[in-house]
Formats: sequence, C-alpha cells, structure tokens
Amino acid sequence: MSFEFSPHKLVYGGDAFGHHQGRAVLVPRALPGERLEVEELRTAKGVVHARPLRIIEAASGRVDPPCPYFGHCGGCQYQHLGPENQTAAKREILRETLRRIGKIVWDSEIRVHAAHPWNYRNQAQFKVASRSDGQVALGFFEAESHTLIPIDACLILSPRLNAILGALRKPEWSARLVGCREIELLADDQDERVMLTLRGSLSANNGAALAKDCLAQLTGVVSVAVEAGGGLRVFGEPAIQYRVGDFNFRVSPTSFFQASRFLLPELVTAATAGERGEIALDLFSGVGLLSLPLARQFGQVVAVEANEAAAADLAANATAQALPNIRAVAETTFDFLRRCARNEPDLVVLDPPRAGVDSASLKYIAALRPKRIHYVSCHPPTLARDLGFLVSQGHTLTSVELFDFFPQTFHIESIVKLARKEM
Repeated sequence: MSFEFSPHKLVYGGDAFGHHQGRAVLVPRALPGERLEVEELRTAKGVVHARPLRIIEAASGRVDPPCPYFGHCGGCQYQHLGPENQTAAKREILRETLRRIGKIVWDSEIRVHAAHPWNYRNQAQFKVASRSDGQVALGFFEAESHTLIPIDACLILSPRLNAILGALRKPEWSARLVGCREIELLADDQDERVMLTLRGSLSANNGAALAKDCLAQLTGVVSVAVEAGGGLRVFGEPAIQYRVGDFNFRVSPTSFFQASRFLLPELVTAATAGERGEIALDLFSGVGLLSLPLARQFGQVVAVEANEAAAADLAANATAQALPNIRAVAETTFDFLRRCARNEPDLVVLDPPRAGVDSASLKYIAALRPKRIHYVSCHPPTLARDLGFLVSQGHTLTSVELFDFFPQTFHIESIVKLARKEM
C-alpha cells in the first residue's frame, strides 16, 4: 500500500528517515522536507522500508541525477543532492552517530575534506554475467540484490577505468570472458597503469590466455592476476606502484589500497603531520600508507598487518624507501597486542576495516596507555562504538575530520584524534 511521507533527516546508509502513523520509515532517494508518495516494501526490526513512487513537493536542494543508472545501480545513493549539501549531510550524520552509538557529544568543528564529485574512483569491481544471446554483460549489482545492471560507463570511475570497461564490453571479448564472474581494476595515482584481477571458474589454460589478451589489448593494463580454483597466478608485472606524497607504494593483488585518488595526500597529512616521538604503533597498517611517513618522525614504527600480501608489500616498501626503523609484523592486531610489552607508546594509529576494532584488542590498546590515538575509520557506527570504549578508559577526543572520499554515495571516511587524560 502507498502513503504520503515527509522525512526529516538523512541517515547513514543513504536513506531518508521519518515517521508515519507512529512507525519509523526509511526511503531511498528522498530528501528531508519533501512530500512524497511511497510504497511499503517490508518491515524489519520495527522499521518500514519503502520505495518512492512520486515526489509531491520537492526539497529546494534536489538536483537532477546525471547518471541514467541512478536508482537502479546500487553504487550511488546521493546523486539527487548537490555535492556541498552531501558533505553537510554527512557531517551531521557523523556527529549524530557519535552521539547515538558512542554517547559522545561533539559540538566542536568537524573539518570536511571534499573530493572532486566525479571520476574519483581508481578502483572498481565489475560483475560479469551471461546474457540470453550468449554475450556477457558487465556492470554493478542493483541495490540490495544480486541482479546485474549492465552499464556503458560510470560517472564516478576514473577515465582509465571507464576506457577499459568500454573495451571489455565489445563483442569480441564475450567468448573470452565466459567463466569470469568479477573483474577488479586498480589504477595508479596518474590513472595510467592498471592492475586487473580476474575471478571465476577459469581453467588454467583459459585464465592464462585471457590474462595475456588483457595485457596485450587493454591500454594501461600492466598486471593481471587470475583467481580461480583457490589459487592465484599473476601475469605481467607482479604489482603496481602508487605514489602518495613523497612515497611510492608497491601494491600487489589481494592487498588493500584506498580507492579514491584525489584525497589520499590530505588523509596522510591529517593522520601523520606534526607527530613526533620514540615509538608509534600502526595497527591494520596495510601496505604502509601511514607507516612510511610516520617513520620519518618517530624513532621506531611497529606496523601490524594480518593480510600476508599487504604485509609483504609493507616490508618491501619500507626497504625500498630506506626506512629501517619500520618493523613490519605479519599477524593480526589481536595476536600482536596480547604479546606487546611497549607501554605508553607515543602514538597508536588505528585503520581497521568496516568491522572496526574487536573488543579484546581495544582492551589491550587501553592497557598500553598510549599518549595519543589516531583512529582512521570507514564506518561511523563501529567508529562510534570503539570511541565510546576508549573515552571510558581515560581518553578524550581532540579533533574530528571528515573525508568525503566517495561523493554521490553514503560512505564516510573520518579521522578522530584522542589524547590520554592526565590523571
């Protein structure tokens, strides 16, 4: 059934939130203050999820989405809102999430760093599916489903990645891509050199032939990894080099690296600039994005990374940059911390995945009594949860910064700095 609905705020996840007849309602592609006719789809955990049918009265901030796939492809949620209004909304979502989940009232400034709103992604995962005519389709999944939405181009991808997508969509690639279910691309900082990963049920011979075709025929592709049958084979160059500021980073297949090409230098500066001391711990360090600049400012940096490929890249990057004061530890943060005897480190940097820091590791971190903590987050709810614990253990927030790495989407990157209270 349909009903009239007027949301009053945007919430994390991209939906607009409000109430109807005493029930909480979430609607995508709606804006606060609008009047819409919506249709109830389902109720989960007491919340009505509905879809917009028509706009009765539009909000003043509404704009026409430039992408023809918006509302079908699940990649973007905010193309109906101008970029400046997007960052303003995200700032308030971050502030409210800290209060609601972490019980932290932050009334001071949240400094916002905004990326260029288009063509910013240097990483993409194209889904591949067979069509009824025997050809293959490339695109992204529809929101909350595994239905493939074929696309010609994506407005938030870099020009190089869009060019490769355009090439792979040509009929001559269809037969070669049979058996592939996903193609992942990572471009370097200049958007010139690309590492490509093929995933699916590819035989050894077919995978090798497809990899060699990609290297020979796709402009910019210099490295191709084939993941099939539980194994990984790499053709061409074993990794790509990505430059951020003064440092070159080796990034191998299966190593994580940030997917937004415009704001990385600002993120690194915000997380590391002005810090000095004897010892810094960089936990969830990846390939060393923050470890390397910290090594110029601290006597020793202990960088901990559980992913084997990323840990190997981290060690290689430290060696290549002549930074012997980086100790690369290839294990989980929990396993490292339960044996760590370095009390009162000058700085602990946390850059966990979306799940945040596990509770046992947080307890170990608090027991170390670090002088300062810099928490780099990609997920406000788990950030707020973890900060709530750290504050309860004697730390206080000193600054909050928001990085809008991914305009047009609901994603929020942030850096929160904490200092230990003097007892």
